[in-house]
Amino acid sequence: MEEDLGRLTSMERLEAWLRARTKVGNVERSKILLITSVVVYGTAFSILTILRYYAFRTRAWDLGIFTQSFWTTCNAGKFFYYTAELPVNPSGCFFGVHFSPILFLVLPFYWVLQTPETLLVIQAFILALAAVPIFKLADEYAGGRTVGLLFSTAYLIFPAIGYVNNYDFHVEAFIPLFSAYAIYYLTKEKWPKYFLFILLLLICQEQTAFVTFFIGIYIAWKYRYRIVSAIKCKRFSGNEVTVPIVTMIISVVWYSFILWQRNTFFPINPAATAEFLGAPNFTILGAKDPLQIPLLIILRPLNAVQALSYDGLIKLAYLGILFGPLAFFSFKSPSALIPTIPWFGFSLLSQTLAHHMLGHQYEAFVVSFIFAAAIFGLRRDVVRKPQHRDTANSIKKIAVLSLAFFVLFAPFCFVQGIFFPNFTTIQINEHDRTLVDVISMVPPNASILTVDHVFPQVSNRVDAYVVPVIWLNSTISNIIVNFVNQTIDKVQYILLDNKTDAVSTKLVLSMLNVKPDFNLLTSRDNDTILLYRRHGT
Repeated sequence: MEEDLGRLTSMERLEAWLRARTKVGNVERSKILLITSVVVYGTAFSILTILRYYAFRTRAWDLGIFTQSFWTTCNAGKFFYYTAELPVNPSGCFFGVHFSPILFLVLPFYWVLQTPETLLVIQAFILALAAVPIFKLADEYAGGRTVGLLFSTAYLIFPAIGYVNNYDFHVEAFIPLFSAYAIYYLTKEKWPKYFLFILLLLICQEQTAFVTFFIGIYIAWKYRYRIVSAIKCKRFSGNEVTVPIVTMIISVVWYSFILWQRNTFFPINPAATAEFLGAPNFTILGAKDPLQIPLLIILRPLNAVQALSYDGLIKLAYLGILFGPLAFFSFKSPSALIPTIPWFGFSLLSQTLAHHMLGHQYEAFVVSFIFAAAIFGLRRDVVRKPQHRDTANSIKKIAVLSLAFFVLFAPFCFVQGIFFPNFTTIQINEHDRTLVDVISMVPPNASILTVDHVFPQVSNRVDAYVVPVIWLNSTISNIIVNFVNQTIDKVQYILLDNKTDAVSTKLVLSMLNVKPDFNLLTSRDNDTILLYRRHGT
């Protein structure tokens, strides 16, 4: 009994200390700690990702794509034009691949300082800011400032968020912030602010329309008893009826508009349609388009089970790493996970390893909902078991597991450095310094063809091209080879790195053997770095 009282007193004292205001500025200590953690995270990941860029660990897909898209918009009078996917997206406009009006909000910041580093800093701080609505949700619905700081800190050290931040620049970085605020204002029933963040979610990327549609389903489930009562009373104007319906209608209309604008203004190369839609990801299920997945699950249940079991252990580990840091509390409020159905339905039925393994941007679609569900799950425990020991044990469990998963699975951590040194390293070696020196030999406005990891460093020009190595072993490999051959005929410089990208280097060298238009300008680091220049340039 004395132990319980002592623990309760300790928790209450911590809560009171966090709620106390400072003498200078009259700001709550909890707010200072929250802001400090956001700034520390944003600064740390800005530095780490910039170092990755300097160490040639970023790629054309996607830092190079975004850098070139912003640069051509600011300097060349082109509308988010890029070259990396011209064989698939002949218009060269980023909106032909992803409909992301959110880029217009980023554009002024890039215009001020036109470097890839600008995008990396923006991404780090946008991801960090999602800790704010998560703090507010946990504070108001699961036990106060202490729990709020627990969940906001758990978010900032969440392995999946670390990998979203670590992997180049992507518009998905905005999704955790917008979705967390949407859930927060939904829970508070502040509908104008809720719809503001639903609209912000929709302008991130076309796939968020599926997320917002399922948010509408979640709201319908959350207020199902009110909806039934309203229907019985023939009262259809209440928010519990209109909000979920309007959310779903907006999602469907928005997605339909996106498909129309893409087909009308930025049509995809018909020969590459299957590759663009991701058909190779679902050969077991037989889906030619992700939109076919729900119907094919019903029509081909055995294929669905087989697709689900493909990489089965990896998929189980993937789910464990996503839900484990929060002690699986998310499953105590499963309805709050309804908005994650689109992503998990896609990723768990896919045969592509990147869709069910950390290391990419995709988990941004679900992280905020995993946290919201865990917060609501903890709230249920607090309501059902108000004894302080139960609450303290739950908090301790989440804190310990969040820290353990951070140490074991977060990027840049010691354990990851042991098992995946090439992926997590940010060390700039002599080869990297030599590459920088060779790049400086190419005039700023010269046209150039290069390899994946070098492209971000030269993407601040219109006529920068990359060998599309991601498609060399795909169903459109012939299109890609022809594209590379044609690109060689129009560029002034070719920069290859046989040490890091032997496949692209081999392809280009085989073509140069029959093209007398280029001479070898320099060969460095035991002939692994090769710079060619067109005669007369």
